[in-house]
Amino acid sequence: MTKKRRNRHESQTAALFYHRRPGGQLFQSREKLYLSQQALSKTIDKLEEELDVPLFIRGVAGLQLTRYGEALRQSAFPYLQMHDNIIADLQAMKNESPQTLSLGYPTGLLINFPDDFLTRFITAHPEVDFQIYSAPDDSYNRSLQSSEIDIYFCTMLYNAPMVQVQYHYRHPVFAVLSQDHLLAAKPVLSLADFRGQKLIGLNTENALNARMEQICQKQGLKATMVFSPAEMGLIFKLIESTRCVSFFGSDSIPLPPSIVKRPIGDLDLDYEFLIITHKNAPVTPIMEEFIRYTRSFF
Repeated sequence: MTKKRRNRHESQTAALFYHRRPGGQLFQSREKLYLSQQALSKTIDKLEEELDVPLFIRGVAGLQLTRYGEALRQSAFPYLQMHDNIIADLQAMKNESPQTLSLGYPTGLLINFPDDFLTRFITAHPEVDFQIYSAPDDSYNRSLQSSEIDIYFCTMLYNAPMVQVQYHYRHPVFAVLSQDHLLAAKPVLSLADFRGQKLIGLNTENALNARMEQICQKQGLKATMVFSPAEMGLIFKLIESTRCVSFFGSDSIPLPPSIVKRPIGDLDLDYEFLIITHKNAPVTPIMEEFIRYTRSFF
């Protein structure tokens, strides 16, 4: 018999002696351990064979402990009582410890979601302790990806070897303009179409915006209005009322009915959205649920 199998038999039989009352029958022990009568007999026989001593006297009245059996019962009792206490303590700790979920993201990234994106999930899980951190600049963005945050939203990776990508969304950057703008009549636009147009840019500090600025400079284009993503309502009003044009990357941003989007045929630039976790950290059930919830918006 291998050491692993022997330990299992010894533990099972020790538990049998632990649950048995001195001088009583074994059916109570068998039921508590969820053993059949056949399994019980085999377990006892194997241990008696291995120890080379009789543990029970088999008679009409049932099984009675021999002096060897009584010695084994007394030895097993403190061990198994300690085992049960450890299991009970760990279970109590689990029940007392609240579920936690920490989330980090670059400032402005939540424009891709409805206003109640976070509050809807938080209110649906009152038993969870939520910790939320917004990264206002690129340096803080890097530090959050390196910290002990459970889930991080980002548009690019800084510590790829240390993280696990749970979801990766890509979408070509496109133009948004009012439906009565002259350019709206074209199904596909080119960068040259934006020359002479009033362009709106975002002041978020990320690789996508930096790349878009470089492309615009080469085409002689420059944003004359620059806003924070938190001012999206103002941006939409300017697009509607002053015929301004802006560039978006995420197709999940809800647009007013009066604003349309148009692809840009000669713009080779994708918006990326990633959900990352730490590579060696377990993904808990509440994390899995939140990731599924987030993905449903793309």
